[in-house]
Amino acid sequence: MKNLLRIMIFLSIILITFFYFDSSISENDILEAPRKVDPLPAQEIIEKPLAVERPSQGISVYIGEASEDWLNDYGQPARIEPSAFGYEWWIYNQSYSNYMMVGVKDQQVVQVYTAGTATDVAPYSIGQTLEELYRFTIVEDEVTAKLGTNIYTFSLSGEDRETRLLVRFDDIYAQLYIDKKDGMLEAVRFMDAETLIRHQPYDMMYAGDLLAPVNPSSALQASIDKANAKQVMDLTNVYRLHHQRKPLSMNPAVTMLAEKHSRNVARQNFSSEEIEVQSLEERLENSMIVYNEAAENAASQYYDSVEAVHGWTNSEDHRDIFYSSRFNQLGVGVFGKYYSQIFLRQEPTPAEKQ
Repeated sequence: MKNLLRIMIFLSIILITFFYFDSSISENDILEAPRKVDPLPAQEIIEKPLAVERPSQGISVYIGEASEDWLNDYGQPARIEPSAFGYEWWIYNQSYSNYMMVGVKDQQVVQVYTAGTATDVAPYSIGQTLEELYRFTIVEDEVTAKLGTNIYTFSLSGEDRETRLLVRFDDIYAQLYIDKKDGMLEAVRFMDAETLIRHQPYDMMYAGDLLAPVNPSSALQASIDKANAKQVMDLTNVYRLHHQRKPLSMNPAVTMLAEKHSRNVARQNFSSEEIEVQSLEERLENSMIVYNEAAENAASQYYDSVEAVHGWTNSEDHRDIFYSSRFNQLGVGVFGKYYSQIFLRQEPTPAEKQ
């Protein structure tokens, strides 16, 4: 009898342990964007002369040119989406190996971003090592940008020098997005001075005036949030293909769940109301979503989808989920500067297999 009691106690401990440490659900802490100090005024900033000419080929040659020239060479985009910075995003996702996002303002190309391995990003190439980049690129701790009579200086941290370089060419700028673990160039963003200054991706000092911020209406912001979510979905698959992982299918029900989660997290941080943010397991159960395995990445204070994805891939715990081959479904939700990814593995039912 005593032996039977011992066995039952032992089995109960195993069941309790399994219940509390069930690996079918993974939920990371929210990843916050690197904190920046507020822009600081300076009495005087000296603009450093730089003798690095603009690239003569590749997608950077379109910066400052008419959007019609771009259309003549690349055709119509798959989607046109709003941004929080006054330009439109033209999305080219017909081929992940040529994935591009083109910023257009007043019928002029103001930036081009790509993570496509087949895209010409001269003088760089996707997949280059950080060592190679440093070998032929002038990398400085401080980079200046001039707009009218105003001068702005951006300061790169030690982390930036490993994961997010800023390079100046004559009158355009390149952000180089690097995978810290692999030391490889994952993506490139070319832009004009105004776009860089509006984004303010690094600590900034300025002499003159700050640019007035763009304040989207609530309706426009809702459209921007939807656009950012679609871009995160695209970029997740582009980056996964870089790392020999299968692309994920968009799950509409999980997307709605991710949208609600981002909204609740934002409201919990800024609202006087008491808003409960449930665990991923509770949310999936309450929504009656069937799954075999699930995980979540969340992020806050990133100014666009590109930066949020880059943040996740350079955070060890978030990266493990982002590149996991265990999942086949994804839902993405964005609310302002709050981002959520919910990953699922859903096995087909016997009826679906037939």
